[in-house]
Amino acid sequence: MDRARVYLDHNATSPLCPPAKAAMTAALEVFGNPSSIHREGRAARDIIETARRDIAALVGADPADIVLTSGGTEADGLAIFGLWAAAPDRPPRIATAGIEHPAVIGAAHTAVAGRGDGEVAWLATDGDGVIDGDSLAASLRLGCRLVAVGLANHELGTLQDVAAMARATRAAGAHLHVDAVQAAGKIPVDVTALGADTVAISAHKIGGPKGAGALWIRPGLDIAPTHAAGHQERERRPGTENVVGIAGFGAAARVARETCRQDMAALASLLEDGLGEIPGTRIHGRGAPRVGNTVNAGFSGVLGETLCQALDLAGFAVSTGAACTSGSVKPSAVLLAIGLSADEAKSAVRFSLGPTTTEAEIRALVAALPALVARARAV
Repeated sequence: MDRARVYLDHNATSPLCPPAKAAMTAALEVFGNPSSIHREGRAARDIIETARRDIAALVGADPADIVLTSGGTEADGLAIFGLWAAAPDRPPRIATAGIEHPAVIGAAHTAVAGRGDGEVAWLATDGDGVIDGDSLAASLRLGCRLVAVGLANHELGTLQDVAAMARATRAAGAHLHVDAVQAAGKIPVDVTALGADTVAISAHKIGGPKGAGALWIRPGLDIAPTHAAGHQERERRPGTENVVGIAGFGAAARVARETCRQDMAALASLLEDGLGEIPGTRIHGRGAPRVGNTVNAGFSGVLGETLCQALDLAGFAVSTGAACTSGSVKPSAVLLAIGLSADEAKSAVRFSLGPTTTEAEIRALVAALPALVARARAV
C-alpha cells in the first residue's frame, strides 16, 4: 500500500498483517489434504488445528467448539439456518434489527422464506443504535425462536448489551446468535461471558486474509449444516478446509489477542474533536457505548459519496458504510433505522481506524477535512 495514503476503512477490511502473510506463505508449501491420514495430510491438519487454537483463544473459547468457515457471512448463515432448524416447535419468527449487517438480515429473511410461514420481527433501536430491551421482551413474549444481533455495529460502532439480551432470550427458551465480526480483536470478547448460543467472527477485519471466518457454537448445541457433503468440521461445515486462509486467520488472531490497541479510542476522540470544529457536522451514535475505532459523521449539505471521493483523491481511504452495499444509491439502512432522514443518511461518512493508524494520520485528516467539506458543499 502507498505509504503516502492514509487508510481509514478497517471496518471493511484491514491490511494483511506480516505474521499472517508469513503463515500463509509457509502453508502454501504444505499441499496435503487435511483429511488424509498420511504424513502430508497430517501436516496440513496440524496447521489447521494450531490456527483453531489461536482463533479460539481470541474469543475465550474451547477449540473444539470453533467451526471454520469462509468468512463472517457464512458463519452468520450457518448459525441462523442451523438454530432456526433446531427449534421446530416454536413459532416461526426471527427477531433482528434494522441496524444489523446484511449478512444477518439476509440470512434471517432467507430462513423464514424457506419455511413459508415465518416472519422477521424487527427490534426497535434508539437514536444511537442501541436495541430497545422492551422491544426484545415483546418479541420473546410472542414466541420468537431466534434472536440475531451484532455485538458492535459495522457502521456506528455501537455496542449492544449482549449478555443481558442472552439472559432474556434463554429465559424465554429461545436462541441468540451474535455477529462479533466488528468486535473481535478490537475489544475483549469472551463467548462464555456473552452468554450467546453462537458467535461469528472473521479474519479480514483483524489483519487476516479475506475468505476465512469462524463460528463458535455453545457446547452441547446441535447445529444443522447448511449442506450435506463431507465430514469436515465434525460434519457441521463440510468441504475441504482452506488451509492457507486458516493459517493466516490463526496468525492474525494471535497478533490481535497479544497486541490489541488500547489507544484507538483516543485517536477516534481526536478525530471527533476535529470534526466538531466543522459547522454542520454530527457524530452518529455518540450517546452510546461504542467500539473504539469507529466514527460515523454526517455533514449537512454534503453527499457522503462525493466527500469520500474527494478524500480518496486527497489520499484518505474512507467509506460511506458497509463495503457489501457499496455502489447502492439507497441511503444507509442502519442510519435510517436510527431515525435519520434519507438526506441525513446520505450525508454520512464512516471513518474506521485500525492497528496501523497513527496520531499523525488523524491530525492530517483533521487538517484536510474543512476545505474538502466546504468544496463538497459547493458542488
